[in-house]
Amino acid sequence: MKKLFVILMLVSGLSASTMFTLSGIEKVYPVVEISGKDLPKEFKTTAHEEIRTILDELGISYKGYDQRALALLISSRYIENTLVVTMKLEIGEQVVRADSKQKTFAITYESAESLYIRNKEEIVDQLEDGLMVLLDRFSEQYIEENKKIVKVDLKNDDFSKLGYETDYNAAVKKAQKLKKPILLVLVANYCPWCRKFEENVLRKKDVNDLIQSNYVPLIINKEKGGFPKELDISFTPITHFINYKTLKSEKMIAGYNNKDEFLYTLRNFTSK
Repeated sequence: MKKLFVILMLVSGLSASTMFTLSGIEKVYPVVEISGKDLPKEFKTTAHEEIRTILDELGISYKGYDQRALALLISSRYIENTLVVTMKLEIGEQVVRADSKQKTFAITYESAESLYIRNKEEIVDQLEDGLMVLLDRFSEQYIEENKKIVKVDLKNDDFSKLGYETDYNAAVKKAQKLKKPILLVLVANYCPWCRKFEENVLRKKDVNDLIQSNYVPLIINKEKGGFPKELDISFTPITHFINYKTLKSEKMIAGYNNKDEFLYTLRNFTSK
């Protein structure tokens, strides 16, 4: 067991932060390759959809072929009884050598994550989480290195149709009238985890029904403000359970929760 732990720690070190630049990238050709008999090939479709979504948000074109490929490479191997999955997000393209002016193919961006899976029923969930980490890292670096980016507003109108408030003061008034705690979800632009939380958790009927019955739900894009700053932290998404009397957060969830985890919290939270 000690030997296995040392090996896993060494493998984890391979996913260090990138030294490459994403400045000036306007078009890519998305590629997804999955190798390994225990990996679900149908995840390829999901991966393509997630990649195209983040490219749309960043304003990077992927229509038609381009010599610059954005490749998600997924492979696996076993270390004792643990399935170790390596996920790499790379950009490969033709570049010109500075000395000879010759064209050559090179990897101009690379980011990696390693997953350690003992329960095969969790493979898809862990692959989705690993992909979100890679895309989040890619997105943050691209935004940092490219100044002229048009932000994509979150669809608050859609959440209004689900019964969410989108204004903090309106939510407070409603909560005090109904004597219910406020469920505040803070999201942000260019946040793959926020999008995953919205689509895979908040929009599910059983989740929304439970929220509407017991809480006054409020969703706010934290980049636009309009809420007490003490409720903000560096992570997104952020979920606060706010007492309608004191307007203090009694419970906070930082980051993504899957549907089962979130349902458990919704059912078991008790306001003071």
